[in-house]
Amino acid sequence: MGDLNAHQPWWQGPVPHTAHTSSASHAIAHWLEHNNIHLQNKPAIPTHHPRNGSNPSTIDLFLTHRETTRSALSLAIDDDTTSDHSSLTLTLSLPYTTPPPKPYRCWAKADWNSFGSHIQATRMNLSDLQSPEATLRAVSNITLLIHQATEATVPYKSQRKVEAAGGTTASHWQKKPPKGQTEEPALPPPTPTDETANTNVANGRQWYTMQK
Repeated sequence: MGDLNAHQPWWQGPVPHTAHTSSASHAIAHWLEHNNIHLQNKPAIPTHHPRNGSNPSTIDLFLTHRETTRSALSLAIDDDTTSDHSSLTLTLSLPYTTPPPKPYRCWAKADWNSFGSHIQATRMNLSDLQSPEATLRAVSNITLLIHQATEATVPYKSQRKVEAAGGTTASHWQKKPPKGQTEEPALPPPTPTDETANTNVANGRQWYTMQK
C-alpha cells in the first residue's frame, strides 16, 4: 500500500485521449502484472482530493500478493480525513490458532551445584579487560554462559493439565479460589490501541484490518 503518484488507466479508470500517462506508471503496471500483484482498488474511485482545485485522482493504492490476496475481504475508502488523501482500510480473513502455552522454568528444582560447575568449567578470564570493546565482549560471553547453564540445569515446569469446573482445563500451578468463594470472572481482552490495526476473532477465523 502506498502513495505511488502514478496515473494509469488500470486504477485511474478511463482517461481522456488528451490526458498524459507517464512512462513510470506503465512501468509500475507492467511490474505489478508480471509479479502477479493484485490491485484491491476499484478503478475510478478517487483517493486524492487536491486542495488547489485540481481534479481528484487515484494514486493511493492497496496491493496484495498470494495468500494476502486470497484472504482479502473488502477495501474501504474514507474521504473524511485531515489530509487531501483518503484513508484506505483493507480487511483480511486469516486462520486463527491458539498460541502454545509459554514454558516456565521450575526454579525450585534447579541443580545449583551443576549450575556452578557449568560456569566454573569455562575458566573465563576477566582480568584483562583493557578496552570498552573487551568489556562488552566479556558481558556477552557471560550472558551466553548463564543461558547455557540455565538450559542445562533448570528444568521446565510440566504442562500437565487437570480438569476444572465447566469442562475447561487449568495448569497445575493455577490458583483456585478459597472454599466457599466463587472465582472472579476473567477480565475482557484489552481494547486495541493501535489505530492502524484491529483484530476480531470468531468461528476459528481472525479478521485483521490494515489501514493506510
